[in-house]
Amino acid sequence: MHVHPHCEQQLNTHIEIFAIGNELCYGRVYDTNSFWIADQVTRLGAKVQRITVVPDIVEEICIVLQDTLDRKPDFIIFTGGLGPTADDVTIECLSKVIDVEIETNNEIFQALAEREGVTADDYPSIAKMTRSLKGATCLPNPVGWAPITLIDKDGTTLAALPGPPKEMKACFTEYLAERIRERTRYRSISKRVFVRMYEDKASSISDEIMEKIPGTFLKPLVADYHHEKGLPIDIIAFGENEKTCRLRIREAIKKLRELDKDKSI
Repeated sequence: MHVHPHCEQQLNTHIEIFAIGNELCYGRVYDTNSFWIADQVTRLGAKVQRITVVPDIVEEICIVLQDTLDRKPDFIIFTGGLGPTADDVTIECLSKVIDVEIETNNEIFQALAEREGVTADDYPSIAKMTRSLKGATCLPNPVGWAPITLIDKDGTTLAALPGPPKEMKACFTEYLAERIRERTRYRSISKRVFVRMYEDKASSISDEIMEKIPGTFLKPLVADYHHEKGLPIDIIAFGENEKTCRLRIREAIKKLRELDKDKSI
């Protein structure tokens, strides 16, 4: 999303998201993970700079990862590519780009084997699923197999999360949300209102409100026009705490009513 310059200045924590998988690039599976993560980090007061969907090709992932590292975001969040099959290459790509050796996390390996009641002989691929990077923080998956890997590179935290949505959400909530919350000074809340006006007028009014109320983002959503309710406008307010956010939301709605000469809301 485009963030107004006044709001941009306040969002000092930048995040990029990588969704890994051929099935995403083929259009066979919706990238719901990136949508969910972007919503979560926005609520935590961070700014998503880019969302990148990449196939399970080592060379492709390495190229875009290096490009992302050059921009020095605060966090790079990966989903997918941590499974036991040959096309699960996220850890391999991280190893190549940041030049850190791959190692099996024996503690995670043993805990996972005991939890699932299997051995390496029963399930040889378990060793690949518990691979991480030397010096990284490797944390157990609360609801699945592949653990989460966290490692810092020149001020950027790289976080590799599993691809299945249930597992990804559990790992993000358990391990990553608090780290992001500690890094950013802001929070955000959002609200959707409906107006009876055309997009050009709604956009003009939205821009004026963002100018007058720093820390707000307004976006008319033409594609979601409702024949009974009208044109939806999403309002996001950023602030040091929820109280500030709610005050800015109310102020934005009040200003929207004042500027709407037709009194459509």
